[in-house]
Amino acid sequence: MAITGFQIRRLTLVGRGVPNAEVQFREGLNVVSGPSDTGKTFIVQCIDYMLGGKDVPESIPEAAQYETVRISLSVSIDDDEVILERSIRGGDFKLVSTGKADQHLSAKHSAADKDSLSQYLLSLARLAEKKVRTNKQGKTREVSFRDLARLILVDEETIISKTSPILSGQYTAGTAESAVFRLLLTGVDDSSLISSEDPKVAKGRQAGKVEMLDLLLNQTKGRMAEMQLPGDVQAWQSQLAEIETLFETAQKALAVEQQNAAQLEGERRAELSRLRQLESKSGVLRELQRRFTLLEQQYLSDLRRLESIAEAGARLGQMNEERCPVCGAAAEHQEHEHQKADAGPEDVAQSCLAEAAKIRSLISDLRLTRSDNDREIARLEGLTLETRERVRTVATQLSEMLKPRVEVALLLLRESQTRRDTYRRALELHGRVNELQGLLGEHGLAVSGKGAELESARVRSDEAEAFSQEVESLLRAWHFPGLDRVTFSEGDQDIVISGRTRASHGKGVRAIAHAAFNLALLKFCIKFEMPHPGFTLIDSPLVVYREPDTDEGDFSHDVKDAFYRSIAEEFRASQVIIFENEDPPSDLGGDVNIIRFTGASHGRQGFIPQNGR
Repeated sequence: MAITGFQIRRLTLVGRGVPNAEVQFREGLNVVSGPSDTGKTFIVQCIDYMLGGKDVPESIPEAAQYETVRISLSVSIDDDEVILERSIRGGDFKLVSTGKADQHLSAKHSAADKDSLSQYLLSLARLAEKKVRTNKQGKTREVSFRDLARLILVDEETIISKTSPILSGQYTAGTAESAVFRLLLTGVDDSSLISSEDPKVAKGRQAGKVEMLDLLLNQTKGRMAEMQLPGDVQAWQSQLAEIETLFETAQKALAVEQQNAAQLEGERRAELSRLRQLESKSGVLRELQRRFTLLEQQYLSDLRRLESIAEAGARLGQMNEERCPVCGAAAEHQEHEHQKADAGPEDVAQSCLAEAAKIRSLISDLRLTRSDNDREIARLEGLTLETRERVRTVATQLSEMLKPRVEVALLLLRESQTRRDTYRRALELHGRVNELQGLLGEHGLAVSGKGAELESARVRSDEAEAFSQEVESLLRAWHFPGLDRVTFSEGDQDIVISGRTRASHGKGVRAIAHAAFNLALLKFCIKFEMPHPGFTLIDSPLVVYREPDTDEGDFSHDVKDAFYRSIAEEFRASQVIIFENEDPPSDLGGDVNIIRFTGASHGRQGFIPQNGR
C-alpha cells in the first residue's frame, strides 16, 4: 500500500435494463490489454472524468444506455473503500462512505469551497491547502487536483508529445506547473512567498489612472463650459452670496403665507366639523318627527277602537232581558252556572272611556313634543345655512386671496433656488477641476524600474538529481539500449537520456521515456515519503516503441518484457495501471492483475458487456 494517497479498486458503469460494466484493479501492477475498440481508451477517459476532469467520456454506441459512473477508491492502509458517483453527462459528485451520510462534492475546485472533489482528493494525497507560485513576482494560488492529473494520468496522445511531462505547453501555466513538480520533489510549497507587483502591470495601471483622470478632467471642464456663466470664480461666489440672501427672504415669505393659509384651513375644517354636527342633529330630529307621526296615527287608531267598544257596551246595557228562545223560561229561571263572573257591558264601556281619555292626553303631549321638535329643526337649519356660508367665505379667502400669494412666494423661492444651485454646481465643478489637475500631476510620471523578480520557478537540475537517478534506474531495468546517464534539463524541464533530450528522440523513445518519468516520480515520492496521489495510469507506453521511427534503429524486443517485470517487482506497495494493445508476458506471476479484452466471441470481449456477457 502506498504511504500516501489512494488507489483505484473498481470502475463501474450503471444503467437501467443493462448489466453493469465493471473493471477491477488492485495494488501493484494492473494491465488492461486488448485490440482497438474494446473500451480501453473509454476506461481511461472515465477514470480521468471521475477524478475531476471537465470533459465527459466520448460517446460510444455501447455505452448509450448507461447513466452513472462509479469509481471505488481505497483510501487508507486498512483498505477502507469509498465510492464516488457522477452522472455520465456531467455535474457534481456524490461521496458514499460506509457508516457515514452521503456527501455532496462540487466538481469545480475552489479554495473557499472545502466540499469539492479536488479538496477531498488533495487531502488524501497530503496536498490540501498547499500553494504554488504562478508568476515571476511570486503570486500564489492553492493547488488543484487537476494540477497533478498530468503527472499521474497519461493518455495515448500525451505520452508521445515532445512537451515535458511536467508542462502542458501553455506559456502562462508553466510557472505553476514547474512549482507543482517541485512541490512533489521537495514536499515544500510556495505559501511563504511574498509577491511583488509586476512592473508592467504597475505601469499599465498607472497609465490607466492617468488616462481616467484626464478623461474626468475634460468631462468636468466640458460641463462647466455648458453652464455659460459670465465672470470668474470670484464673481460666482459674489453672485451666490446675493442669491442665498434672496433665497432666505423667499423662504421666510413663503413660510408666512403658508402659516396664514394653515390658519384659514384650520378655520375651514372647524366650520366643516360644526356643519356636519348640525346636519347630523337635524337628521336625528327629522327621523324623530317621522316616528312621532306614526305614533300619533297609532294613538288615533286605538282611540277610535275604544270609542266603538264603549258605544257598543252602552247599547247592550240598555237592552231588556228576554225569555229563552228555546224553552221559553224567564231569565231568573235560567241556569247561569256556565257564565263567568265578567264585568257587564256598562263596566266595559266605562273602562274604554277612561282609556280613551288617557290616550287623548298622550296625543296632546305628543303634539307638544312635535311642535318643539319643529322649532328645533328650524333653528338647526338656520344655523346650518349660516355655517355653510362661513365655509364658503373661508374657502373663497383660501382660493382667491392666499393661494395666489403662496404661489408667487413659491415661484420666487424656486427661481432663487435654481440660480443658487447653478452657482453652487459651478463652484463645485471648479473645485473638482483643481482636484483632478492635482491628482494628474501626482500620477502623470511614468513608473520607472523593473520591480523585484523572484528566482526562476523552474526546477533546477540539482533539485531533480535524485529523481533523475530513479528514472535512470527504471530505464536500466527495462534494458533501454545505449543508456549512459540520465540528467534533468532546467531549460526543457525534462529528462536528458545519455546526453540527448527526450524531445529529440522519435515517438517510441519519447513514449517509454515519458512512462519512466511518471513512474519514477511515483517511486521517488514513495521512497522519500513525499506527498503523491499514490498511483499512476499510463495508456499505450509500448505500442509505438514496438514500431520505432526510422532514426531510432532497431530496439531489442526484450524491453517490453523487462518493462513489465520491473514494474511488477518495484511497485508492489503502490498501484500502476497500464493500458496496451498487446498482452504482457504470461509468466508475470499471480501478483499482477491482467485484464484481457479479446474483441471476439471468446473470453471477455471488452469493457462494455455484449449480449449480457
